[in-house]
Amino acid sequence: MTSPYEKAPRSAATALGAEAHDLHANGQLSLYHLPRRRRKPLIVKAVGPNGQPLVLMAKTAKTLLALVGAAENGITAGEVDSWAFRLAHYIMVLRRTYKLSIPMEREEHAEGRHGRYFLRSDVTIITILRD
Repeated sequence: MTSPYEKAPRSAATALGAEAHDLHANGQLSLYHLPRRRRKPLIVKAVGPNGQPLVLMAKTAKTLLALVGAAENGITAGEVDSWAFRLAHYIMVLRRTYKLSIPMEREEHAEGRHGRYFLRSDVTIITILRD
């Protein structure tokens, strides 16, 4: 005997015009979530101070690339707010885990003040890839 729910979509989904796209573990169709392609993380391989090898991933890698690209101008959270909502955390990881020198200088602006971060350690980017 077949289940009465096997072919019948949920009423709320039907009312919204949703279509079935994905299977749950129990074989039921998910009416709301489309399958997503898994994003490949950004991986940066670099050489840090004293020749130490650095392998960074995801947002920490992107932060290092932003610092290297900004050179003497430095970066602020406002300049990278489209992807770095936690810039201070990524800077902390670069400082503590990878022992990079990244000082912060406070700057005044119309709404108050913010910190600008500068990369002072010698870092050479070797490869940038997505795994």
